[in-house]
Amino acid sequence: MTEPTSPPPADALWRDAEGRPFFRHRPKLVGAEITFTLEPDALAWSDGKIEGRLPLHQIGTVRILYRPANLYNKRFRVEVGQRLGKSVWFANLTYRGLMEVEANDAAFAAFVRVLLPAIARAAPKARFFGGEPPWRYGLVALFNLVLVAAGIAVVVEALRSLTWALAGATLAVAGYMGWQMATWLIRNRPVAVDPNAPPPQLVP
Repeated sequence: MTEPTSPPPADALWRDAEGRPFFRHRPKLVGAEITFTLEPDALAWSDGKIEGRLPLHQIGTVRILYRPANLYNKRFRVEVGQRLGKSVWFANLTYRGLMEVEANDAAFAAFVRVLLPAIARAAPKARFFGGEPPWRYGLVALFNLVLVAAGIAVVVEALRSLTWALAGATLAVAGYMGWQMATWLIRNRPVAVDPNAPPPQLVP
């Protein structure tokens, strides 16, 4: 599996010229880099052409997710939703090229740890979640149980017919997929999040 590169060590929390905490990422290979800035009363964002602000007191939900993407399995994402329906998100990985992804884990974690308490102070009724919503988590878990049962059936039939190559290949594929999905299920277990102490399995 390809691992993202990490930038040189720096101060964990990035600050702009005015001393405000910020975080930036490029979520897609084709697209602009987006900068999120924590202002005293809002979460501001800009991609250089378009900008916006989410007033902190209007934020209704925050969700932290483990969301692997393509070849990169150490990807974490924060979704911030306004009570009126608008939402933004950012992740710890930023795309630099076709085969190059930069992991800003320390800066991401530091920004999350100042953003969540700020939202909690400004919006006491805001809800903080970790992992997938229960309904989605349940569907994924059920789907994986079906896959496991199907894989076991294939292996048993291959062993009965002495098809060793098929049995071995099935076990190898099932083992790899099982490891990936077990990681997803463990990290994305639905939990309530304390904004002052985000769960370590969801913050790199």
